[in-house]
Amino acid sequence: MKKLTLTSEAIFDPRTTILTRRRGNRESRVPEIIDVSINVLIAAGYAGYTINRVANDAGIRLSTLQHYFATREALLRATIEEVSKRYFERFRGIAENRNRSPQVRLEAIIDDAFAELVKPGMPAAIFESWGLALHEPFARDVVLERQKQFTGLFSNLVGELNPALSMEECELRGALILSSCQGLVVFLRWTEHSPSQLNTFRKAVKVVWSGLGKADE
Repeated sequence: MKKLTLTSEAIFDPRTTILTRRRGNRESRVPEIIDVSINVLIAAGYAGYTINRVANDAGIRLSTLQHYFATREALLRATIEEVSKRYFERFRGIAENRNRSPQVRLEAIIDDAFAELVKPGMPAAIFESWGLALHEPFARDVVLERQKQFTGLFSNLVGELNPALSMEECELRGALILSSCQGLVVFLRWTEHSPSQLNTFRKAVKVVWSGLGKADE
């Protein structure tokens, strides 16, 4: 393989930067494409989503994009997997922080959800993923698999909150917490409540989730 050498001038030349980026390997190119794909999904919706637009917005040829993702389905699958992964990893980082009590971790997830789900952009990608899952089996598979992972995450947290519960009961309560969290996605997307009203609602959600976790079987 030919060794690539850059001069100091080249390092600070924007044209060289663009050229180097466009020659990126799979490890750098794939995340770039998926980021653009998420933006297209948000802007155009799953019904208006095309790989041609993704290629155009990414500034690459369609043939280059298809080198990494041969079909619209392949790119969409990777896209909605990434959307759900980002939220899952975010919540998992909070839930598995053993330096904090289970109660504090549960409440921290709620605080984070209220802070993130009111933002424009990514939450809309969740809706588009759900809409796509209603029509495309591959998307449905992705959504259901991630739903299992979220349920497991909350189930484990419930088990820490209430060790006396059976595994089956923890899974049930984890699923109930997840359904509440999914409802928050919808509620916070369309809410017109004031910040003080949202804060009151957030506190109420903490009471509900805590009650689900701590109540006797």
